[in-house]
Amino acid sequence: MTDVLDGLPAHKRELARLLLGAQAPVPAHPVPRAAAGPVPATPVQERLLRDEAAGPGSGTGSHAVRLRGPLDPGALAAALTSVLGRHEALRTRLTGGPGGLTQHVEAEPHLRLRVLDLSGLSAAGRTAEVAHQVARSARRPLDLGAGESTRFRLLRLGEDDHVLVLAAHLAVFDGWSSAVFLKDLSDAYRGRAGSPPPLQFPDVAAWQERWLCGPGGTAELDHWRRSLAGLPPAPRAGGFARGHLPVALDPGAVSAGLALGAAEGATPFMTLLAALAVVLARRGERGGPPGRGRDVVVGTPVAGRVFAGMEDVVGQFTTVVPIRVDCSGRPSFRSLLRRTRAAVTDALAHQRLPVDALFGGYGGYGGDRMAPAPPYSVLFALHNYPAVPLDLPGIEVSQVPGPPARHLELYSPVPAAALACVGLVERDGRVSGTAEYNRLATTAAETGDLVDGIGRVLSGAALDPAAALI
Repeated sequence: MTDVLDGLPAHKRELARLLLGAQAPVPAHPVPRAAAGPVPATPVQERLLRDEAAGPGSGTGSHAVRLRGPLDPGALAAALTSVLGRHEALRTRLTGGPGGLTQHVEAEPHLRLRVLDLSGLSAAGRTAEVAHQVARSARRPLDLGAGESTRFRLLRLGEDDHVLVLAAHLAVFDGWSSAVFLKDLSDAYRGRAGSPPPLQFPDVAAWQERWLCGPGGTAELDHWRRSLAGLPPAPRAGGFARGHLPVALDPGAVSAGLALGAAEGATPFMTLLAALAVVLARRGERGGPPGRGRDVVVGTPVAGRVFAGMEDVVGQFTTVVPIRVDCSGRPSFRSLLRRTRAAVTDALAHQRLPVDALFGGYGGYGGDRMAPAPPYSVLFALHNYPAVPLDLPGIEVSQVPGPPARHLELYSPVPAAALACVGLVERDGRVSGTAEYNRLATTAAETGDLVDGIGRVLSGAALDPAAALI
């Protein structure tokens, strides 16, 4: 059969492969593709590129690191090229056509690295120029149609002092990918680059497209529709305008609350989510009357790397699962912990369905583009990305402050329906992070009070775990 296909013109050969693939049973999990060729874009890629058409640069993710020590710029450039060659997602072009967007993987990596020498500037001038370059990187669009999935700048501040600015398109690069990229960069710089991962992001995208259109995707979509039945969509604001607020929870409240949660078999995420559900139920999740006696739904971003072989791959796998917490009957915090634990366990067991296939309909699986917004307006995450710092021999590495992330646009099929996204990190018993909010739907003060309410609930629950809190 392969010999027959090879004798066809290129466009007919690819069409024949797609038709034959559609007839074959969908495997239970992604597998490496049998042949090269275009792959359909994922639903989140479809949305991100549509959104970027309206807001150029919204699809760019960027951060920077300072490198103090005897850096070898040539070895760094070679290591960056090696990482691009290792991951197909970083050699991908996204192009449009009659059937929608498709991904095309370039055979060879193309390193886009610009070196700027700032050593001749004053100390204040160097600081200002670094800040300018970091901010510029975050807002400058990346042209995925031309295969520009990444862009790098190496700023030379002195003989042994550099800043590396990294930019990657969110359509091919998620938060987890950062740790994968930095680990691979460290290995390549040390001359220890291994073979590319057998499973690549386009492999998963090709499998996902077939799975969504098959019985597996249909069953998953039916499960979520049953789970969320009866819930109205969150109301849309007049638009979307991002605001950011640094947040931190009271350490005493966190310590007492997490100890109570652990005693009930709840993870820190489950415990914090239960406390947030109490806050939302008390105030009314959508700004209406208090939510006593009804369910609360919170969206939580998840890594989406549910199959073996996906842990070491660069790609955009993140999705959002709705978690429906039963707050009826004036439960105690102990009771609510048990309900939350069950709700989280069930939701995470069904995270294969992309959020864009469930809400918004951008990928064509969940309806049209005027489909209802999700039934939640608040997103909550306790980030646990692998902590793999950039490790270069003889180099002291530190983070360079940059513009805040754009999580609401990434996680929300309908950003105008989002109120806030609370992203927290737990380190050494302290929980802090950033709250993004829609300035057209709420205020910084209201968002801060929402987060502070989590600590107040935990404090009250620690004092009397059996008392009704809603």
